[in-house]
Amino acid sequence: ISIPDSVISIGERAFWGCSSLTSIPIPESVTSIGDYAFAWCKKLISVTIPDGVTSIGDWAFCHCSALTAISIPKSITSIGKEAFHSCTNLTTITIPNSVTTIGKSAFAFCENLTIYCEAKSKPYEWSSLWNSSNCAVIWGHKIK
Repeated sequence: ISIPDSVISIGERAFWGCSSLTSIPIPESVTSIGDYAFAWCKKLISVTIPDGVTSIGDWAFCHCSALTAISIPKSITSIGKEAFHSCTNLTTITIPNSVTTIGKSAFAFCENLTIYCEAKSKPYEWSSLWNSSNCAVIWGHKIK
């Protein structure tokens, strides 16, 4: 699948349930990833989110059980509720200081996940239940 450079938003449910999708390059023109955009893409192994994307919608990558790692670019300010819910093979995610909002249960049921946060402690604006599964969190991580 190739997303044209003219696309500025990955819409709600755009790739929902695409059972054969294993990777997808998102063009630099994209500024948002909508609700359920890649939900239930169970073979999705890798996603590169480009600089310029400012938000990841609710349930955007939920149940992407083959996804192993993801880096959030410094342009992201918002990660929706349950955005990575049940990404059971997700082992690392890096969250820059630019992320001012993380929704409830964003990483629920990600049993193998370590979250690397550039922030020194949980920002006030993040949901109190953002890490409802108590994934390991490394605060003050330096992002290159």
